[in-house]
Amino acid sequence: MKKLVTMILVASFALAGTSVFAQNVVVEAGFGVSTTSFNVLGYKPNADLYGGTFGVSYQMPLGETGLGFAPGLQFKYFTKGGVDAFGITDVSFTETYLAVPLDFNYTFPISDDVKMLVLAGPTIDVGLTSRVKEKNTGVEYDIYSGSLSDYTKYSRFDILLGGGLAFDVVEAVRFSVRYDYGVLNRNGGNLTSGLLKVHRSQIKLGVGLLF
Repeated sequence: MKKLVTMILVASFALAGTSVFAQNVVVEAGFGVSTTSFNVLGYKPNADLYGGTFGVSYQMPLGETGLGFAPGLQFKYFTKGGVDAFGITDVSFTETYLAVPLDFNYTFPISDDVKMLVLAGPTIDVGLTSRVKEKNTGVEYDIYSGSLSDYTKYSRFDILLGGGLAFDVVEAVRFSVRYDYGVLNRNGGNLTSGLLKVHRSQIKLGVGLLF
């Protein structure tokens, strides 16, 4: 999976750097909500984390049809404190991700100064950190390593599918909204294999600058 991500990044950035295909570089920051959904024999609790994203993407037109392709790279940070999670009372839960969105888009001119883009495509997520910290003791647990328990262990890799809308204003500023859903079961625990299903979804509001 790591080799695949590296190959996609190198190929996409090399293509975006050519004068034939390069159109716009978009540097974007956003506010997001990350929801982890659990399904254990019909019991379906959710956990919401709040945070933001920061990233860059390359907008490349595919001919003269209005279609485009936009590979990118993003860093995501989500957290929430004062919650009960994994059977522990009053903890903070923090996660970070490195993501590679591979978006296709279609552009609709609305006026001379405003364009609307319909976005859709997969995003490859690589989990960097996923930690629970007890408020009273200060003890931290790494969910990816299974240091809390094998029952709560996560897989680092996920593929999210989704899409949204973006509005480019005076070819300088982009406003966007997007929803993504993780299609892979992130349960990495041997003890719960086949019983526990873990999926992550997210919604994001973004503001970016076009160069």
